[in-house]
Amino acid sequence: MVTKEDLISVLKCDLKPALGCTEPIAIALASAYATKLIDEKIDKIAVTLSQNILKNAMGVGIPGTGERGIRLAAALGSVAGVPERELEVLIDVNEENIAKAKEFAEEERVSVDLADNGELFWIEVVVKSANHQAIAVIQGNHTNLILLKVDDNILQQNPKKAPCCKTDDIRRVMTIQDIFEIVKELDEEDLGFLNESLDKNYNIAKYGMEHRSGYHIGNVIMDNIAKGLIGDDMINYATALTAAGSDARMSGCLLPAMANSGSGNQGITLTVPLIAVAERLKKSHLELLRSVAMSHLISIHVKSYFGILSALCGVVNASIGVACGTVYLLGGSLLHIFAATQDVIGNISGMICDGAKLGCSLKVATGVRTAIHSAILGVDEVYVHCYEGINGKDPEESLANLGKIVLGGMKEVDRSILTVMLNKNNI
Repeated sequence: MVTKEDLISVLKCDLKPALGCTEPIAIALASAYATKLIDEKIDKIAVTLSQNILKNAMGVGIPGTGERGIRLAAALGSVAGVPERELEVLIDVNEENIAKAKEFAEEERVSVDLADNGELFWIEVVVKSANHQAIAVIQGNHTNLILLKVDDNILQQNPKKAPCCKTDDIRRVMTIQDIFEIVKELDEEDLGFLNESLDKNYNIAKYGMEHRSGYHIGNVIMDNIAKGLIGDDMINYATALTAAGSDARMSGCLLPAMANSGSGNQGITLTVPLIAVAERLKKSHLELLRSVAMSHLISIHVKSYFGILSALCGVVNASIGVACGTVYLLGGSLLHIFAATQDVIGNISGMICDGAKLGCSLKVATGVRTAIHSAILGVDEVYVHCYEGINGKDPEESLANLGKIVLGGMKEVDRSILTVMLNKNNI
């Protein structure tokens, strides 16, 4: 039987602060780990990545640099990385070490290759000096260091299971029903640790609005509300604020987000819309905390069906989480949670992931709008039936069906996406 302690342990395992998009940051982290093993000047860096890491690291901004690219991420991790900070590894970047990293990358001393070992999540960085070579390997998730080796000496070698494997059994057995029924009874003492998630992700959303970051989608929405072209309603407000957070993050903002399952964009998407909805509905802080806990946990649960990275955009699982959190804020029941989940799956389950980039804010906006619409429809008991498309008789069956598609047919989609991206992008 799943307990409240189980769910809280999953949250504490999966929610981590992250500075910058987590795929290039994880590359920088591996580079920093390897570099720390050598006391000589680094001459070359070789990076080998699984296809989803390569896809997600190619086109997104590196914090503080105003530039993109895997080579720069690896070079910056080597020059200035603080591996003890994990996903905040680039916390100490400044103009001097950014200039050094750019020079290193531009001199073509960083190579990037695609791993052929069949791993879904693999980051291997080899750094070389005049007399030594060091290797760091991250596998399974963004911080799971499985190998540290300098020359022929293995300094650390861990099992391939991720550090959160102690909660894997919980993820496999917990259901949307478990999450809803347990979380709606939790108090502020249980959920107070989520305030950091609220603060960090709201701050980055405010930054995006104030600085018109990226494609400034949030600003465009708010500008058109002011013009009277669209309504000043809960959905537009939540969409604008959340898209602004994604725009800030994808353009390399130097504010950390609280990531969910290694994704800062998903962390932002799972929290900021609910802050906006709770504000407009005048809900209590405890109700907000409960809705955010549901949102995070249900997204984590959804990903248990197909993994952290895939050809499916992470906005899909995040939208399901937000829809369920919104249903709670609307006073809905478990039946309404089920209906909203079915509606999201029946609506945007075909959204592909074509890498982390500024354009993610467009998908985030679509996901937030879909989530809140689905919650409203769900509370009115409007839902996609099991005889339509991939939807099953209940949300768990629908998620299992979605998982089969992602892990089966969409693998070739993933390869095709990467092929197109490699043919047009400078990594």
